[in-house]
Amino acid sequence: MMSRSKLLAGILMVTCLIVSVMNAAALPSNLPCDNGDGILIEDEVSGAVCDYMLDDSSYSLDDVGDASYILTFWNGSPKSVTDSHDREVTFYRPVERIITTNPDNSRMVIALGNLDKMVSTDECTCSGCILPRDGNDEKIAKNAWESLQIYGGGQLDDLPETNTRKEIDYETMAILKPDVVFDATWYNRGDLIEEKVGCPCVDAGAGFTFAESYEHISLMGNVLDRQEKAVGLEAYVRSKVDMIESVTSQLEDSEKPTVYFAPRGAKKGFYDSVEGRDFTRTEAVYEPLDIAGGTNVARDCTGENVNVPPEQIVAWEPDYIFVSWSSTSALGEPNGVDFVMETAELSEIPAVSNNNVYSCIYPYCRGRPLDRSLLNMMYMAKCLHPEEFRDLDLEAEGNEVYRQILGIDGVYTEMAEYQPFLKEVN
Repeated sequence: MMSRSKLLAGILMVTCLIVSVMNAAALPSNLPCDNGDGILIEDEVSGAVCDYMLDDSSYSLDDVGDASYILTFWNGSPKSVTDSHDREVTFYRPVERIITTNPDNSRMVIALGNLDKMVSTDECTCSGCILPRDGNDEKIAKNAWESLQIYGGGQLDDLPETNTRKEIDYETMAILKPDVVFDATWYNRGDLIEEKVGCPCVDAGAGFTFAESYEHISLMGNVLDRQEKAVGLEAYVRSKVDMIESVTSQLEDSEKPTVYFAPRGAKKGFYDSVEGRDFTRTEAVYEPLDIAGGTNVARDCTGENVNVPPEQIVAWEPDYIFVSWSSTSALGEPNGVDFVMETAELSEIPAVSNNNVYSCIYPYCRGRPLDRSLLNMMYMAKCLHPEEFRDLDLEAEGNEVYRQILGIDGVYTEMAEYQPFLKEVN
């Protein structure tokens, strides 16, 4: 799956703790390692649970003298949360060591101020889904990369990678002794991770609706005891949505142009038979477009993967077309806008004949990044309703988005050097 040296490069040394037989009088009655007869005997109860609670030098009983330390952070009781799959996940000690398996959850850990607690993550968090790289895999926004410091002063991509999209290294996860694993909602493997790694696993993730993003922020803020920070982040996102919606909600339906959204770009033309996606792949629900004051022509389509024939796009006669730009190389890859404008079959579409075909930000990255949803919402609003949003400064707003989510300024400005369309409508 990946080199063992990469996996083990960032593993912190963990000293094993040998737990002796203890009198239950020193233990809270709801400690699950108490077998009920007044004696704590590790090999008679769940090994995974006892390992999670006791076998960690960060919480050495030699230091605190009493196992009830584990429960002191929540008034002497375990803490439970309900995750995105309605699973009740219980914690018996505070979260100090975090593993994420997808960029959306990594991004939220960073936004809530806990990057220094991450001990491993997935390949995409490290390779450019949080901060971009160019076509040669070189870091864009190098100052930002240097600002995202993990334990030991390393950078984000120095974290061990314990999973890819298709594979997961449970053994290395267990060696790292996390207090929690944040897994992507769509994998639905929380119970399996808990069984194999021996720690709580929270299924969490963002979506293309801001209501889903608010739930994501709140859930992770609760798990990480960062409720105040989560409330502030949600308030910021709501303020940006309200800023756009306060204008577009006043428009009549007839004033909202119809839009075809090609979120997968058009590098392979109409359709990529291998990936099953390209210009003819769209989204029936993309709330940033709706809030921006556009009418999604695919809104009545059903299913998660909406692929339509080119003839359907022509029949819809969209007033505007947005084609996502996935390249972050200044040299660029095949431009989706060029493909649309130069394809004879599309020449009679109003969007093409009126030159209303625009690039937009690629909305995915092994998930649905909140920063990209916010940026596309503002960018699309400015494209669709230039007069109403003539005073909207995309560069200033974009830099603020990344300052709020990553704690770093100037990221949007650097990205715009590699994706020049970001400057063309400012």
